[in-house]
Amino acid sequence: MMRRYEVIFCLSDMHHPYAHPDLYPFLKALKAKYLKGISSKKIKIVCLGDELDYHASSYHESSTQLPSAGLEHHKAIENIQPLFDLFPTMDLLESNHGSLAYRKANTAGLPPQVLKSYREQITAPRGWRWHFDLTLRSGPSTIYFHHGKSASPGKLSQAMAMCSVQGHFHEKFHVSYWGSPQGLFWDAHIGCLIDWKSMAFAYAKNNIKRPVIGTGIIVDGQMQLEPIVLNAHARWIGKL
Repeated sequence: MMRRYEVIFCLSDMHHPYAHPDLYPFLKALKAKYLKGISSKKIKIVCLGDELDYHASSYHESSTQLPSAGLEHHKAIENIQPLFDLFPTMDLLESNHGSLAYRKANTAGLPPQVLKSYREQITAPRGWRWHFDLTLRSGPSTIYFHHGKSASPGKLSQAMAMCSVQGHFHEKFHVSYWGSPQGLFWDAHIGCLIDWKSMAFAYAKNNIKRPVIGTGIIVDGQMQLEPIVLNAHARWIGKL
C-alpha cells in the first residue's frame, strides 16, 4: 500500500551557484507555513532537479565573465550547504543539469563507474535519494513527478492518467485541471528558483516571457503555487 502524505513540499531548478539570493529565507518561510506541527512521517520533500547549474561545463557556450568550472563547482557546493540543513531528507529527480558530469563522461567515452557518485560530487547528506521519476499519493490524488517531459498544460497528466508535477520549464507556473469518468486530475509546472538576472541565464534575454520564481506545495492532494513576489530590484518582498 502506497503511503499517503499530508504535505509534499516541492522545489525545483535552483541552479546553484546562480540561485535566487532570497532562496533560503523564502524556503524557511514556506517550511514554517506548511510543515510546522506535522509529523515527519506525513511529509515528503521533493526536488524536481537542476539543483546545480554547471554553466561552465555545459554543451552550450558559457560566459567568459562567469567562474571557471572548478570555481563554479566550489561556489555551488558552498551555496547549497544550507539546503542540507533545511532538508536533510529529500527525494530528488534526475535532470539535464544534474547529469552533466555523466553526459560529459559519455561524450569522452568514459563509463560512469570511473566517476564519483552524484551524492559525493555535491557532498549531499545520506538522506538525499535520486530517482528517474516518482509516483506518490496525497489525499485522494496519485501524483507523478518528473523533471520535465512536456511544457504543454495537462499533457503529461493525461498521458500518465494521474496528477503530475514538473520543473525544468522556467517560464511555466500553473496548475491546469481536467476530468474523466475516473475523477478530477491536475497538472502542475512549478517554475524555478533562479537569480534570473545572472549572466548564466543570458540565453533567455530575448524571450518575451521571463522565468517565474516560485514553487509548489501539495496539501491533501491539491497543489498550491507559491511565487516569490519580487520588488523593482528583483528581491523578495518578504511576504507569502
